[in-house]
Amino acid sequence: MIDHGESDGWRTTPETRSQSDAKGDDRHRRIESAYRREHERLWRSLYAFCGDSEIASDAAAETVSQALRHQGELRDPAAWMWRTAFKVASGLLARRNRHLELVTSDDGRLAGDLPVDDSSMVEFLDLLKTLSDQQRAIVVLRYAGGFTAGDIAELLDTSANTIRVQLHRAQAHLRERIDLR
Repeated sequence: MIDHGESDGWRTTPETRSQSDAKGDDRHRRIESAYRREHERLWRSLYAFCGDSEIASDAAAETVSQALRHQGELRDPAAWMWRTAFKVASGLLARRNRHLELVTSDDGRLAGDLPVDDSSMVEFLDLLKTLSDQQRAIVVLRYAGGFTAGDIAELLDTSANTIRVQLHRAQAHLRERIDLR
């Protein structure tokens, strides 16, 4: 399989190359399958997390790109994509907020690509912005993504108890904010 006869080092033969290509193709198919299965729910969750369709799309695309680069290291591509997508979206949000001036509408709300007539969605996204990144991710994964506390714990690499505590705190914070309105 491997030709050791060359003086310039190890060389692969066509047989080794085809085995390697088959493994790579299988990993690529696993990532593509995970992406097809999770894309719509992931994008909606990212959109709810950041309130910006471009950032949601960019984060989803960057996540798939990273997954393909790291395909040999991924045990569970879907879980890895969820975890990574929220980290990428957080980074894109931070970068946008550092480098762009926020544009506000006449009523003081952030202008974005949300439908203007959907005031309840705008209010909800404004409320989500008052949470920490981690709490916002947990709320979005739970209610927009439909994940259980155990699922979210796996995605965020923490314990289910931590997720439940953070979800409870986020809900209390949101209730308090709603009561103040």
